[in-house]
Amino acid sequence: MENNTYEQEIDLKDLMFAVFRKWRPIILFAFAFAIILGGYKCVKELRNQNDEAYITELKEQYQTDKEKYEQSEKGYERDIDSFTASIAYQEKYKENSILLKIDPYNKGAASVDVFVKMAEIPEENGITVTPVDFADGVVKAYASAIQQGGFLETLSDEMGIDLIYLKELIKVTTDYDSNMLNVSVTYTDKEGAGKILNEIVDNLKSMYPDIQDHLGQHSLSVMNQDIGVVTDQTLADYQKQKVEDLAATNKNLEDAEKGLKELEKPNKPIALSRMSIVKAGVKYGIVGWFAGAFLVAFVVCVVYLLNGKINTNEDLKNRFGLRNLGSFKENRKKKAFLAIDNWLDMIEGKELIPDDLVCDLTATSIHGMLEAEQSIYLTGIVEETRLADLSGEIQQRLSELKIGFGTDILHNAKSLQNLQMYDAVILVVVRRQSKMREIEKELETALNMNKKVLGYIVMDSVYTSGA
Repeated sequence: MENNTYEQEIDLKDLMFAVFRKWRPIILFAFAFAIILGGYKCVKELRNQNDEAYITELKEQYQTDKEKYEQSEKGYERDIDSFTASIAYQEKYKENSILLKIDPYNKGAASVDVFVKMAEIPEENGITVTPVDFADGVVKAYASAIQQGGFLETLSDEMGIDLIYLKELIKVTTDYDSNMLNVSVTYTDKEGAGKILNEIVDNLKSMYPDIQDHLGQHSLSVMNQDIGVVTDQTLADYQKQKVEDLAATNKNLEDAEKGLKELEKPNKPIALSRMSIVKAGVKYGIVGWFAGAFLVAFVVCVVYLLNGKINTNEDLKNRFGLRNLGSFKENRKKKAFLAIDNWLDMIEGKELIPDDLVCDLTATSIHGMLEAEQSIYLTGIVEETRLADLSGEIQQRLSELKIGFGTDILHNAKSLQNLQMYDAVILVVVRRQSKMREIEKELETALNMNKKVLGYIVMDSVYTSGA
């Protein structure tokens, strides 16, 4: 005990139960705040209902908010329908499209160049004259026939590919300056690409007589036919983009559904409904109840932390390192719902030891700390009658020891003088009355007089004769 620098630690459990034990004022103030705040809101809303200008303004605002809500709702629903249809189409395309199943780094490819040359007509005088060049029309006719792809239906059935997905495997490029068109085919393997290209070339030849009858005599030359396997980065990018498009559309659908779900329908203004006055009052009453309970709990915490008094049996042990020789149970005054206080004692773990047993245990602890010829002095800022009763109880149990008492050695010269005649000191404190600052001074006074401080005894603030 030579170090006179003491640290005070706050036990959160003790603080929590200090708040719980104030449940009566907490509930009282909570109900008071609930009635005040709920009543205020009811009166305010009742006054608003009698204000015609205010009611008209609320109705107009409500109608505006309702229209905005309906527009937003329809917009979200329209977007959801659109995204849903788009996803269905993209998933169907992903499942059936051959183009998306082709390995772009091992793609089967076939291509051919088709040249058109208009016929030259010789005249009687031996001069050959080329008529008006209709080659552009002829090239366009062949290209259009390939792009329409009606002739591919038989091949579509044979290969088990829908015509729409078969046609996207074919690309036609025209060069009117050279009277040429290029046909390229993409497929999962070169054999399939070649098969499709051969079908196209055969169809070009079968169309030749009809086009010649309608657009003029010409010759058709098929050249540079090639079949093989190639790498196509453009196809890889196209496939990647289709996957990203589907993911983006799904994300847009999720956002639209979330937006529709979170869209809050405007509530009818409180002032437009009599029943809403009661609801508003109850709502604010609940808020007031919690606000009142919180405010009182906060005040209790502040008082607990700042009052500087003994709140629990272990306060002096935690702060000064003193030994707790005994703690008398709390003798509560009779109050309503006292069973709740007893229940709090139970869950806090308090031991409700009878006073006689406390005296027995205290005497036993003291006996083990002193020799027979030593003396003990009980002191504290406590009523002298209480000290006398406590001293008498301990003396009965320790008749071989000299036990004395004196109140308030800080302000009572006689008590301080009597302290000099004893070997050891026991501090007596009163729960929720004794102040830490005064106890610290008593402790320092005893130590300065070279007296051994055995520990402390905690008494209850409600005095009952006979300790």
